[in-house]
Amino acid sequence: MSPRRRRTALWVSLVAAGVSVAVVLVTGFVVPGFFLRHDRSPGTAAASSQVPSTGGPTTSRTPFSRSDPGQLQAARQVTEEFLCCLNANAIDGPGGAKAMGCPGSESLLGGTLLAVAPPTQLAIPTQGEVRFRDPVIEVDVAGVTNQRAVTGYVRLQPWQDHQPCVRILVVR
Repeated sequence: MSPRRRRTALWVSLVAAGVSVAVVLVTGFVVPGFFLRHDRSPGTAAASSQVPSTGGPTTSRTPFSRSDPGQLQAARQVTEEFLCCLNANAIDGPGGAKAMGCPGSESLLGGTLLAVAPPTQLAIPTQGEVRFRDPVIEVDVAGVTNQRAVTGYVRLQPWQDHQPCVRILVVR
């Protein structure tokens, strides 16, 4: 093989290896985050949130379990509070929607919130579903943002001994 072909093959191999490492890092630490520990606390950002309660039932403080309806109930309540923040255009600040985000997902959540612009009226639809998508919980949402009708979901990360935190908002 000529030196020029060897050099081209080397560069192709290096680029392929770099792309592979990037894919593993993104899928491992961002979405779906299978490298992340699921038993750590959500940190001070979610704990210091001063979002008004919707008056819903007390959330379960037990470890994550598929058979625990308290986790689904807690995810629904956190989603309602998150949507209240969005509807009030309270994105930033200690009581804003970003403060309800999971540790490490600030940039991901912040990017998805760019699709939300006043006037916003998002809610969990009457026929909306709250479902487990291992290792996360998804809650259906629908409504109007930026003067257009949208549907989508809020993806939450369940935490042991804490309320779920918001990982991402998807509207289309």
